[in-house]
Amino acid sequence: MSRRLSQHAVLLLAGGLFAVAALSAGAQTTFSGPGVANGSGVNDGAGISSLTISNDANSITFTLNSSQPQASYIFYAIELQIVGQAANGSTSLVNPWGENIGISSGVNALVNTWGTGASALTYNAGWTQNESESYSAGGTGSTFFTVTFALSSLGLSVGEQFKVDAVSSYASPGGQSAYGALDTSGWPAESDNSYQPWLGSNFYDSATDPNSTFNTAGNVYTVVPEPTTVVLVGLGGFLLACRRFLRRA
Repeated sequence: MSRRLSQHAVLLLAGGLFAVAALSAGAQTTFSGPGVANGSGVNDGAGISSLTISNDANSITFTLNSSQPQASYIFYAIELQIVGQAANGSTSLVNPWGENIGISSGVNALVNTWGTGASALTYNAGWTQNESESYSAGGTGSTFFTVTFALSSLGLSVGEQFKVDAVSSYASPGGQSAYGALDTSGWPAESDNSYQPWLGSNFYDSATDPNSTFNTAGNVYTVVPEPTTVVLVGLGGFLLACRRFLRRA
């Protein structure tokens, strides 16, 4: 009898520890880049060293880190391809702000930056701008920015997954291809020396660039419930186990 009680006690303790651990856990993933760009200064497009994503039940936060201070005219695009929805995304390889970048297999949502903040857009037979936010930290003159959007502004909900790439370029004039990205080659390749791609040939395509981390196994973010939700589920299971244990005792 004492051995049986001991086994139950271990199980109950494990359930309690799970609930406590879940309380301190959070949804966060970091995707690493080389931190270099097709040039050496901020006016060449600051290199992307990492992108960290986290979420709660209603919102999602992006922190992009760069190897150079960010200037207001550097354009950053965070491209999202929602798993199972790629076919509904943009395949044009032209960003809504005019840059020659994209995902040929479909971009479903975008975070596009500007001088002091960023906009959230979704694609459904055309681009829709849903929300704009100022940076909560960093931005122009800094080596990072942090911005938060409602999940719905990027067409996301809890339980979904998406593949992601982050790309830098000039914001004005439009038309340039990528100068930095989450790309293991150091920067996306361009075959001309003017940093102005030949129309139709030098577009940066996250889906076909063999060095893009978009194509790296495991480069997927899962939108998970906020920690408090996980805790409630864990505590519910813990309390049920306690009830059953007390009845059998």
